[in-house]
Amino acid sequence: MIEWQPGVYRWRQIADDLTRRIDAGDIPPGGLLSENGLMQEYGVARATVRRALSELRNRKLIFTRQYLGSFVGQDPEGDNA
Repeated sequence: MIEWQPGVYRWRQIADDLTRRIDAGDIPPGGLLSENGLMQEYGVARATVRRALSELRNRKLIFTRQYLGSFVGQDPEGDNA
């Protein structure tokens, strides 16, 4: 469980934690990042998880497919939608 830092948005702390875990190989390429799973793991609202996932997309660490979810790695279709 993450120890929350005061004065830092939780979505940013989650994005940083997930980035660390991806870089360390704890979440492998192609791994699914489930919104529901992340909500439970971090104890936050869906909007917070979605903002963190948006940041990971901006960092080009994940890609998202509508109705399927968010996956670790580069978008094989190249649009990183």
